[in-house]
Amino acid sequence: MKINAIAHRGYPAKYNENTLQSYQAALDLSFTQLELDVHLSKDGIPVLMHDATLDRLTDGSGYIKDYTLKELKQFRIGEETIPTLEEALLLVRGQMAVNIDIKQTGNFYSGLEQAVLDAIHKTDMMDQVYLLSLDHFCLNNFRKLSKDVALGVSFIGSMPYIFDYMKQINAKYMSVKLPYITDEYYQMMEDNGCILVAWPIDTEEDMRLVRKRFPSALITTNHLELYKSIVENEL
Repeated sequence: MKINAIAHRGYPAKYNENTLQSYQAALDLSFTQLELDVHLSKDGIPVLMHDATLDRLTDGSGYIKDYTLKELKQFRIGEETIPTLEEALLLVRGQMAVNIDIKQTGNFYSGLEQAVLDAIHKTDMMDQVYLLSLDHFCLNNFRKLSKDVALGVSFIGSMPYIFDYMKQINAKYMSVKLPYITDEYYQMMEDNGCILVAWPIDTEEDMRLVRKRFPSALITTNHLELYKSIVENEL
């Protein structure tokens, strides 16, 4: 049975986040979608980690952008190396959709947008990915580079005026933190043909709430087996 929800950074409640092992665990649990976070190495390769620095998750330190891919591969996340976007896409190709969170902030990563698109084309995943970012200028850049790539907007808070902008860049996904999702806001999303990506949905109470009140939402969770059990028990 497929679980129509988003595995947030893989399965971080059980494995190191944004690792191939974590992504494989989400795949093994039959989740239909995977969320991952992209930065850019010094030599222009998209690599996967939530933070812009190495300190929290690896045995290295400093900014990702100050190291080449070869140098980054020397650091460890548990038993693994830092994965590239290409490696992750090849792992799940044909099996999961991928929500790519672009960690751009202003001009922090020069060439990030083109590098991400190149990886998507190289792995033949254009019809299986969509891109989100808190940096909406970054989304503008993606749309200028590609009319085909699927886009979504992320933001902290609630923005009832976001829909006109989404139509301008032909974006259909909205990544919204759960406390800001009201019945009125959800109805606006439905009326505008948007797909709600709700986060973080990590407790049984919140999982059941979203399934009942916002049934078309894509739940984003760190606790995959808990959500899977809820879905299966409802059958």
